[in-house]
Amino acid sequence: MELKRLMHFLAVLGLFWSATSGSVLAQQAEVVLDKTENECRLFNMHTGVHPNNGNGPTKVDVSIIVADFLGVNDVDQQMDVDLFVTYTWLDSRLDNYDGCRLGKTEVWFPRIALLNSSNLRALNQNALNQVSVGEGGQVYYQQRYTGDVLSYHELHRFPFDKHGFKIQFATHLTDAANVVLTANAEKTWISDKLNIEGWNVSGVEIAAGTSRVHKSGEDLSTITLTINADRNPDYYLYRVMLLLMFVVFMSWVIFWIPPSRFEFQIGLGATSMLTSIAFNLSVANDLPELGYLTILDKALIWAIFLIFLSIVEALVTGLLVIKDRETSAVTLDRASRLVFPILLFGGWYLIVQLS
Repeated sequence: MELKRLMHFLAVLGLFWSATSGSVLAQQAEVVLDKTENECRLFNMHTGVHPNNGNGPTKVDVSIIVADFLGVNDVDQQMDVDLFVTYTWLDSRLDNYDGCRLGKTEVWFPRIALLNSSNLRALNQNALNQVSVGEGGQVYYQQRYTGDVLSYHELHRFPFDKHGFKIQFATHLTDAANVVLTANAEKTWISDKLNIEGWNVSGVEIAAGTSRVHKSGEDLSTITLTINADRNPDYYLYRVMLLLMFVVFMSWVIFWIPPSRFEFQIGLGATSMLTSIAFNLSVANDLPELGYLTILDKALIWAIFLIFLSIVEALVTGLLVIKDRETSAVTLDRASRLVFPILLFGGWYLIVQLS
């Protein structure tokens, strides 16, 4: 854990250094802040009036850099992210203030909120309340956010699931008709080095859209950032399914024990049953309380059911021995040696394909 945090710190430090030295900022803003405080003093600026007042909505360009994607918590339905968010818009009233850095309260500033429930924190406190002005009244605002965001991902295909984790921003209700958010895909990207384990991240997408407010019937302009990732199932395959498979194989030893030893057969089957149930309980701690079954749940239930069937088979062969039909009992054991593996692996295959 400490090594992971150190790697994350070094990665973000490198990104932040490049931003402050001009590389990232040049891509996002291309603003040279070269004016004095007196030259940047505003007079009679009506901050409550939109730049395009009376001439249509103000377009706010949004781009997002995913500096890091630290993990996904399936139990709490959260993802841990580190984002650089940039807003850009045109305010012709600031045409003569290129090269200035101004306070948010001194100019018109778009009210944009995150729709996902989150614990995001703004880290650049100096930049939190300031905007930069470029040529022609182009205004830039950049902020870094880090923390947990609700992911709302479903787990029907766990642990073979793929997700598009969405983070959605929207205009304030009072600005519904006056602000339109546009997505800047060229300046939206994700870092090549991510400190996330158990997931394969394939990329990010950004798109503009609308969201209807049911009470008022108004449409809010939205920006949706999608982080595409698929889970690496190796941990569950080797640490759960493989070990469970050995438990099931252990129950099949019943088919090689002479039918006359049915007490030993029943004891072995019961041990296998208890062990498989313990596996099920241990895996349940890694998942939220769902109203549906995942692939892993179905695979566990199917394996436990087959262990139960092996116990039933032992009872049947024991009854056949009592009735002096040991030959039939031996024949049933030999058939079970073939049928049960087919049932296990065939059932697991169908579960994966049909889920």
